[in-house]
This record gives sequence, structure tokens and C-alpha cells, in this order.
Amino acid sequence: MTEIREAATLVLARDGAGGPEVLLLRRTRDAVFLPGFDVFPGGAVSDLDGALVDRTTALRECFEEAGVLVVRDDAGGLTTHTVPELDERRRLDAGEQSLADYCGRAGLTPAADGLFYLGRWITPPGPPRRFDTRFFLAPVPAGQTAWPDGTETTEAFWLTPEQALEEHGRGERLLVPPTLGTLRQIRGFRSVADLVASMAYLVPYEAPAEDWPIRNSSLAAGAAGYDEARFLDPAAGGHTTGRIEPGEAVAITPAITRLTAPNPGVMTGPGTNTYILRTDEERLVVDPGPDDGAHVEAILAATGGRIDRILLTHTHLDHTPASHRLRERTGARLVFRRPAGGLAHHDYDLAPDHEPADGDYLVPGLRVLSTPGHAANHLAFLWEPDGLLLAGDLVMQSSTVVIDPPDGHLGDYLATLRRLLDEPVAYLLPGHGQLMADPWAVFDYLITHRHRREHKVLDCLAEAPEGIETEALLPRVYDDVPAAIHPVAARSLEAHLEKLVDEGRVQRSGYGVRLVS
Repeated sequence: MTEIREAATLVLARDGAGGPEVLLLRRTRDAVFLPGFDVFPGGAVSDLDGALVDRTTALRECFEEAGVLVVRDDAGGLTTHTVPELDERRRLDAGEQSLADYCGRAGLTPAADGLFYLGRWITPPGPPRRFDTRFFLAPVPAGQTAWPDGTETTEAFWLTPEQALEEHGRGERLLVPPTLGTLRQIRGFRSVADLVASMAYLVPYEAPAEDWPIRNSSLAAGAAGYDEARFLDPAAGGHTTGRIEPGEAVAITPAITRLTAPNPGVMTGPGTNTYILRTDEERLVVDPGPDDGAHVEAILAATGGRIDRILLTHTHLDHTPASHRLRERTGARLVFRRPAGGLAHHDYDLAPDHEPADGDYLVPGLRVLSTPGHAANHLAFLWEPDGLLLAGDLVMQSSTVVIDPPDGHLGDYLATLRRLLDEPVAYLLPGHGQLMADPWAVFDYLITHRHRREHKVLDCLAEAPEGIETEALLPRVYDDVPAAIHPVAARSLEAHLEKLVDEGRVQRSGYGVRLVS
């Protein structure tokens, strides 16, 4: 298991023409952790950081990486000490001196007690390095500059949070969820003074860090099932199993029950989830799943044999076949959007009784969202009383969903995820896997994941200005995944190329592709 190191990050905020601007540093392309990403200054805690360790770490790392040290002036106010030269900064980075030693010789008072706490983020399982990071904010003078160290960071940018978020949304800037979440915390202010005044009312984001008890065991923070265990068992009594059992009815809320079909696999995870929604007026079934006799009977048992409507997020064959038998047994009406003709993996034997529009309410509190991307006819259903999004194949726990042209479209998928960031979604109920909390962080991760792969496509094409065949491009773009899954990766590469062609950034000729000059 990867060790989780304690770390700290510092957000520097200065006044600019368009409002508060924050400092982002671009990490080098060959960095082990987040190569090419734009980040706030920060890094791991050192044994030399001493008292107020997290805050001292944030100050030290900012000084090492950007040449900016937040200190107290003679009157006790906040100001900065700036050092473009690298010698002293590199001595700090190498552990040859502590920040206290440097400040003592220079007659400086580091302003560790003047930083504002923004929150705590923990790198999820998977990356080669994991950090438990505290984020802080410090106001700095208007016109403040910064000097990247040339080793870890190569460029410095002063941007408003709004600018940074917009550029990330367009794929022009790579930002990770902690950076994105922090930018959203501090956007919308006219001045640094207003931003600082708001700190008194800020509720910091605190990533879960403690193990959660489940039946006969516990789950580590970030593990699959952790969010659901916290949701279903908020008193931490150890009443949940922490895993999906096909055929077991799980009461997510008094209104929504989940049944998982016995069709586990590489593309379906633990199986397809069927959700049953009970209102005062109706019984609704979302995504009945495969035509498995035991699963059909479990759905009928959970609904008492009454199903008024069957809602389909999309018509892929792991979500729909049981609809036929359930309709015959109950007379339920079908609600979904027809797929275009001639596509693979769709159920063309179904005809909808109702094709809903984006924004329709099927029952009070249940709103339809048009969510194309994984499939062109994909819908999601937002149960507004609890902020629960019945998400279908928009997301998949512990994995990313396949975007397979021509039915899937990456540009549509990214637009859908960006749209959902503005919806009142509190939890995700995916088509495969368990309940997921912090949906905005999930969407941020998925957007960044696709942007990062797109940057890699563009970098590889830039190295072949005369063009390259897609068969030769595939192993370069996906050199970080096992060759065994390259056939699936080929479809994702096709999705990236289709998007780039649509945007006029790439040209195709036969099997070859090249950048547009």
C-alpha cells in the first residue's frame, strides 16, 4: 500500500484588474507526480518544519518553489520577502537548513499564524504518490511576482479563479480536483480584502480520513464502498457489508432501493444496478438490467408486483432486456429516448411510450436530465429531495466509462459533466457500483482524466508533424496501461480523435492523423 505523506499547500492571492488573482505553478513534464499540471505551491512536511508544522510547510514550500515567503512586517501586518535567486531556496529544499534558521539569519518573522485554513484533501488510492494535504490562503501585495525554481516548476501564472476554471473546462490547463475545489471556494470576490473577510464564514472542505466500520471489518477512506457505508450507516455501527451482493435489496433511502443483477464483468463491474423509486402515486423502476429470471423476480418482489413506469437511462443491452418481461407482467409504460439506428449494443426491440425532454418532471421531485456522451440517448434522473442522481453509465465506481463512437461522443460527455457541476447533486447512484459522495470531485476527476489523455494525444502528434497512423499512435498514447486492454483503449483513442477533428485541431486521411498547422 502506498504511504500517505503529510503535506501542505499555500494559495497566494493578490489584487488584479479583474479581481483576486492566485498563483499557479506548472510542474515539469518529467515529474513523477502530476507532470504538466498547474498547482498551488506546496509539498511534503519536513522534520525541520517545527512548530505550526502544516503552516510552516506551506510557507517553506512556497518559498522554495516560487521564491515568495509570507512574513510579518515591523507593524505586524502581512507582507512578502521575495528571492529570485535559487541558492538559499535549494538549501531549504535539500534539508540543509530549516525555514526558522533562514528567517533567523535574515531577520524575518514567518507569518505561519496569519494563514487562513481552506481545507484538507487526501490523494485517493492509485497514484504512485499519495498526500494528506492541508490547504491555506495568504493575501500578498498587488503586483506580487513569483520565480519558479526550474526543477519542480517551470512557469508561473497569476489568474483569477474564474479564468483558471474556464481554461480547465476548455482543456487548456490541467488541474486536479483539490485545485479545482479550492478555486471554487475562493471565486466570486471583487477584491482580496473581500475574500479575506469571507474566511470567517468559510466551511473548510475536510476529506474523510478515518476507517469506517462495516460488518466484521472496516473500510479505509477512499476504498470502494466507503462513501456508501458512511451514507447508510452514519452512526458508524458497523451495520453494512461494504460491498455489493447481487440480488440483495439495499434501501438507499426510504424512497429508493437498489437491486444489483448477477451480471458482473469487466464492463459491468459488480453487475448492473436496478433502482426502485416509490412515491405516493407510483412505483418506478430504473434500468431493469439483463433478462435474468431471479433478478426479474427480485424486482417484482421489491415492488409488490406493481410497476407503473420503467425508466431507462439508455438502451445498452446490460440495462434493458428485463424490461420486456416486466412490461408483460405489470403493464408498465416505458420511458426512454430512442437510439439512432444501426448502432451496436442497443436494444432495438423496445419502443418508448414516452420520450422525455430535458427538464421534465416525471413525478414531483424527479427531474430528467439529458446527459449524452456515453450514449447519444443517455438520460439521468435527479431525485431532488435527497440530491441523488440516478446516473446510469455517466460514471462507474473505481473506473472510467467507455466512450465508443459513433454512439458515444467525448465532446458531449465532457459538456455533460461540466453541466452537472452546476446541478444540485449531492450523491451519485451509478449504473455499476456503489453510492458515490462528492459528485463534483468525481466530475472534476473525470474531466481532468480525459483532458490529460487529450494532451498526450496532442503531444504525440506534435512529435510526428508529417502524421502518424492510428495503429502506431495507440501504444504511444496508452503506454501507461497494459497491452491487454489496448483494444478497449483503441475505442477511447477514436473518441479523442473524433473530438479533436470536430474542433478543427486534427486532420484525418485514411488511417493517418496529423495536427492542423
